[in-house]
Amino acid sequence: MSQFIDKGELYWFERRSFLEAAGYRLRPKFQPGFVPKNTTNSKDFGDEYTAKHPRRQIMDVECAGDGKRLMLKSVSRKKHPFEVEIGNLFSRTPISEDPRNHCIPILEVLQDPADGDKQIIVMPMMMKFHETVFDTVGEVVDCFRQIFEGIQVMHQMFIAHRDCGVLNLVVDPSQLYPEGFHPVHMWRNTTNDGFACFITRTECWPRYYIIDFGLSRRYQPENGPPMEEVILGADKSPPEHRQPGWCNPFPTDIYHLGNLLRTSFIHSHESTIRGTGNHKPLHFLKPLVADMTQEDPRLRPTIGEVIERFDSVCSRLSNWHLRRPGQAIPWHDWIGQRIRQLKNTFKGVPPLPPYEPPRSPNLTPSMRAFYTLTPAQWAAEH
Repeated sequence: MSQFIDKGELYWFERRSFLEAAGYRLRPKFQPGFVPKNTTNSKDFGDEYTAKHPRRQIMDVECAGDGKRLMLKSVSRKKHPFEVEIGNLFSRTPISEDPRNHCIPILEVLQDPADGDKQIIVMPMMMKFHETVFDTVGEVVDCFRQIFEGIQVMHQMFIAHRDCGVLNLVVDPSQLYPEGFHPVHMWRNTTNDGFACFITRTECWPRYYIIDFGLSRRYQPENGPPMEEVILGADKSPPEHRQPGWCNPFPTDIYHLGNLLRTSFIHSHESTIRGTGNHKPLHFLKPLVADMTQEDPRLRPTIGEVIERFDSVCSRLSNWHLRRPGQAIPWHDWIGQRIRQLKNTFKGVPPLPPYEPPRSPNLTPSMRAFYTLTPAQWAAEH
């Protein structure tokens, strides 16, 4: 084994030949005879041997056929028995052709040749959805329209994500980073020796995706409201998760989305540093977010109701408001942001992409109960 391979990367190094036979090539550091540019400064991002994914089950590869960068994820059947099944469900027609489907496409599933418990899923290369700053309110609106749509598709198929927080939302960076980026240090360029060049979302309107279905579950409405044992994801703040027990997971999805808007945008760390604790251009979302994060899960809106209210309040925003900063930014960045938006106004660049609100079917009382109540609450009401 190469001296530059970390213990957490050994799994992928040992499967190099298998992956190459399947048409996927690991980075040069995994190849025999690799020599880094400089081994004297491990903090230098230009040193390729320091580039390691934070999660050992994730790895980037290059497709031997067309050179595209892809992502691999090793999945244990024992730990996450439904992850591949649910991911594949959204990757097959006709659901894969639904423009409202924002679940990450699974391109291929490989069986680990050395471990019968492990499957390796192949996915497009994505980036954290908030890796680059949201330049305008319109960019935030477009992002959450897509995320809400994606969760609605999942819920309409009776699937709860159960961990739809900041770590499991990504963006297709192929247009945001027209010259490419490093697969690990994504703010760096492809050769890892400088910063990557990117454009604003307004210039390309990227597509957002939902990932990681390891905790996701599918339910049957005919069995009544679901009751699932609490499993803590990345966001451990839902009131129903404060102590061990059981809950309906659909209202928890709503909470996760509302809390994401609240903590990462309205009351973000950046706005707190600037002393406001509240990003005023997104103040119009506070009533909706408050309802989405209510203490009592059964009082939270369904995802269809979230979309209706979100579309209603956003449709009343002026173009001027949609061009305001989407996140709290320093003063010197604010000046540049205003100049960009003045240019976009003069050029006639719209602050939002074309959009037609979906027609959500009205839920029957029994279906609304399925998405909001626990079995005990359902029994008490009937």
